[in-house]
Amino acid sequence: MANFGLEFSDIYTRVKDYANINNVVNADVKAKRAVNDALRLIASLRNWENLKREATITPVASTQAYTLASNFNHIISCWYNSNGIKIPIDVVDDDKWTQVVLASTDASPQYCRITKADGTIKIQFSPRPSASFVSQYSTINYDYVKKPVELSADTDVPDVPDTSQQMAIVYLAVSDLLGKQGDVGGMTSWEVKAMRLLNAAHKVDDKKQGRQARLGRPLIAINSSSGVRLVDYGG
Repeated sequence: MANFGLEFSDIYTRVKDYANINNVVNADVKAKRAVNDALRLIASLRNWENLKREATITPVASTQAYTLASNFNHIISCWYNSNGIKIPIDVVDDDKWTQVVLASTDASPQYCRITKADGTIKIQFSPRPSASFVSQYSTINYDYVKKPVELSADTDVPDVPDTSQQMAIVYLAVSDLLGKQGDVGGMTSWEVKAMRLLNAAHKVDDKKQGRQARLGRPLIAINSSSGVRLVDYGG
């Protein structure tokens, strides 16, 4: 048993009970799939501290694209260090990239984007690192969010959310199993329960980390459904 928090077996057992599928054929398989789909959805809702990582790239003169960490999900920021000062490299989307890219120019990188190059997701820089840049800076750093590890063994503990919020995985998994059974009311109420827990926890996190209160709407309005549906759990 984990010292604190829920293990995989704790989670999918609760899901089977709450969704009332204990006597359904392949109940374990259905519950486990629902749990991992809920985990992936929750991981996509924010840049969770538990999923944040830092990695480095070794720049090569006149080379634009570089391989990312094997567990890379999405980028947060990119920079290099100059005399102890972080020099940011702006992360841009494809539209901005087409406006600023200097494909055949070598200099100090100012922009980067994540794209599929040579059939692999890579990071590209513009301008490309010059020989002068490479001689001064041996690494380029980037912060990223890693992919959550799918739960498999009964003793596995989910990467996210924080242990005090893990019941949100249960609630979302139950929501989608009920949706598959045609129980729209149950599906919606369990989803709302999950999002209320996550929204409340996010506010607490902001206070702990000294962030300003978040403005705008919650993830979903109270007493309504986000409309985000997960996969079919048949089989």
